[in-house]
Amino acid sequence: MKKFLLFLVAVILCACSNDKVAGISTVETENAYLIQVVHEDSLPAAGVLARMRAASFVRSIDGDSAAPEYYEEFVTDSLGCIRIDSLGVDVATIEIVDKGKGLFRKIFAKDLREFDGQRFVLAKTGSMRGRVYLPEGVDHAWIQVYGTDRLVKTDSEGFYEMDSLPAYDYDLRVVVGDSIVDEYAEVWPGKETLANVRTFEPDSIKVLDFESADAQFVIRELGISAAGYMSSTDTSVKTTPEVSTVPETREDIAEFFVESGADRAGNALHWVSSAGRGRWSFYGIWVCPEESPCDLSATDSIVFYARGNGVISITLETLGSSNEEGKTLAYDTLNTDGWVRRVIKPANFKPRDDMYGNLGWDVISKAVTTISIASYDETEFWIDDVVFYGVKPSDFIKE
Repeated sequence: MKKFLLFLVAVILCACSNDKVAGISTVETENAYLIQVVHEDSLPAAGVLARMRAASFVRSIDGDSAAPEYYEEFVTDSLGCIRIDSLGVDVATIEIVDKGKGLFRKIFAKDLREFDGQRFVLAKTGSMRGRVYLPEGVDHAWIQVYGTDRLVKTDSEGFYEMDSLPAYDYDLRVVVGDSIVDEYAEVWPGKETLANVRTFEPDSIKVLDFESADAQFVIRELGISAAGYMSSTDTSVKTTPEVSTVPETREDIAEFFVESGADRAGNALHWVSSAGRGRWSFYGIWVCPEESPCDLSATDSIVFYARGNGVISITLETLGSSNEEGKTLAYDTLNTDGWVRRVIKPANFKPRDDMYGNLGWDVISKAVTTISIASYDETEFWIDDVVFYGVKPSDFIKE
């Protein structure tokens, strides 16, 4: 069977060589290099446009010098074939995007001298998105793909999107202010690739800001979007004057994202606890998946803004059947009508005592899955902008 398939490919390439096609040259030569493009079902991809550029080419940005452009266009013949008689560069790229499918490959001049041809298969295109961490004073960056004319500008926070990319391990050129950073990103057929540029990545990350109208926890560059949850150890817990019990569904949690008030802009989480002494209730959120907990042990401090009265805690947990489940928590007492900046250090977390699953900072911080904010006894509080210092956004991602 294998011999038959090899024979079939040889026959097709031979047939390609006898058919004139558009390209660098339609003059048949003894050393022509033949490329056949086929669909996933092995049928020829006839009449599709292929673009060829130098592998070092990037599209010009205003005032930015780009590599000299070597450019040719081809249209595949009835057997999906392209004939190349020569290359104007040592390494070129060939790119095809057609009706949601495509391919991207490098072609080497030496191959034209040493081989007769090659067969490429069209596959579903993918996409790429991510964030370029912008240094202070820079309000955008440019993302380029070597060997193509792809060029996108990030928004003011450094986020970008690029779609209709054939599957390939791309070399990227990122222009950030006066700096140029080379990166790479692997795009898979029909998949979305997350490609962050971390050269200027900060050593802090805001994990909660409560601005989402649907009570979602969102870190865009991490691809994280999860609904929060609330729970209580006492049915007498009250929440807001309008709602007397802990919400049963995650959709209801949006009711507790309220205007911050007290001269602070935006939203905050508002929670009222009227539980019996020694009882508690909490708002929690998954920040890392059960199968790949985050190592946040490098955290220098956790900073947040709060107002209100009573006792609250910041709690980190390790949950999931495949992990050693437990928690670590740090208490804070509020007694203010105005917003204050609160700072919690790892040393402020309660020492391990194994009571109620308290395994201590040293254990839990290395495998965090959830973060929660708990209130105790008679407490009312507002909390906003929970930021971890000493860890990077990439600490939340398993490569």
